[in-house]
Amino acid sequence: MDRPIIIKIISGLINMLTGLVAVTIVLYRQDWFGKSDTYAFLFWTVPLAVGLSVTGNTIVNLFRTKHFLLRLLFIVLTAGLLSIGWAYCVALVLGPWIGAFSIPILYLWIGGSIFQLLFLCWRLPKQTQKPKASKVILGLLSFPLTSILLVISMYLFSFVSSYLTQPEKETYLIPNDFEGEFRVVYGEMCGINPPFENDRRVLNIPENGILIIQPKFEAGTIDHEYFLVDKKGNRKKINRLWDYKQQTTELPGVLLGGSGSVGRAMPDGASSSDSPLAIHFTDFTVFNKDTTVRDEREELKFQQRFDSLTNTLVNECRKKTGI
Repeated sequence: MDRPIIIKIISGLINMLTGLVAVTIVLYRQDWFGKSDTYAFLFWTVPLAVGLSVTGNTIVNLFRTKHFLLRLLFIVLTAGLLSIGWAYCVALVLGPWIGAFSIPILYLWIGGSIFQLLFLCWRLPKQTQKPKASKVILGLLSFPLTSILLVISMYLFSFVSSYLTQPEKETYLIPNDFEGEFRVVYGEMCGINPPFENDRRVLNIPENGILIIQPKFEAGTIDHEYFLVDKKGNRKKINRLWDYKQQTTELPGVLLGGSGSVGRAMPDGASSSDSPLAIHFTDFTVFNKDTTVRDEREELKFQQRFDSLTNTLVNECRKKTGI
C-alpha cells in the first residue's frame, strides 16, 4: 500500500466512513430522527473527501516537523478551516435549506477531514526537498477545482437519473374558490386510484384539501399541471409558482411545497416516519385572489390542525380496509 494513488483513495474512504459512523451514532442518540439526511450528507461529503485526497499531499507537506503535537495542531486547524469553507460553499448552493439538516454536518466534516489528513500524513512518502512555490499554489488550487467539478458532475448525474426515473405526469383539479394549502397522501390501500386522462394522472382535490390515494410517492423530475374547476366542470389552467414572491404577480397559481411524513408507532413503542403505518404526503399552496401568508405562530397552529385532520381522515379511511 505504498503507492500514493492507493493511499489517497483510502484516505477519502476513511473520511466518508468516519462521517458515516459519526452520523449513525448521532442518529441513534436522536432515536433515528433525521436519518433521511444521511444521503444528502454523504452527497456533500464526497467532493470534500475527494478534494482532500487530491490536494492532501501538498497540505501535509506544508508543515513537516518532528514534533507530533505541532503536526496535529496544523492538521486540526487546516481541517477546520477547509470544512468551514466547504460548509459556506454548500450553504451558497442550498441556501436556507442547509439549516434543515438534523445532524451537525460541520462538526462531522471537521472530524472526517482530521482523520483523512492524519492518514495521509502517516502514509504518504515524505518529501526531502522543499517544493517550489508555484507547485504549492497549484496543489492548493486543486482542492476547490476538484470539488466544484465533482459537484457539477454529481448534479448532472442526479439530473439524468431523475429524468430517467420520471414519475407519472399529473393534472390537479382544484375547486374554483379554493385558497391555501392542500395535501396529497400517498400509498394508502384505502385511498382512491386516480384515473388517467391523456396519459396524465388526474387528481381531484376535495373541498377539505386532503386527497388520499393508493399510488406511492415517486421522486424524480415532475410534470404537473394545475386547473381551477367551477361547479359546471369548466377548467381554467393556472400558473405553477416557483417561490412565494410570485404570489402577487402571477395569480392564480400553485406553489409545490415539501414532502413529509407523519410518524406512527414502531414495535419498540417509539414514533417514526419509518413505521409501516406512517403517513406520507406532499403539500401544495394555492394562491387565489387575496391569499395571504401566515406568520410563524399562525403557521404553526395551522399545521397542527392540518396534521390532526390528516390523521383523522387517514384513520377513518384505513378502518374501511381493516388496517
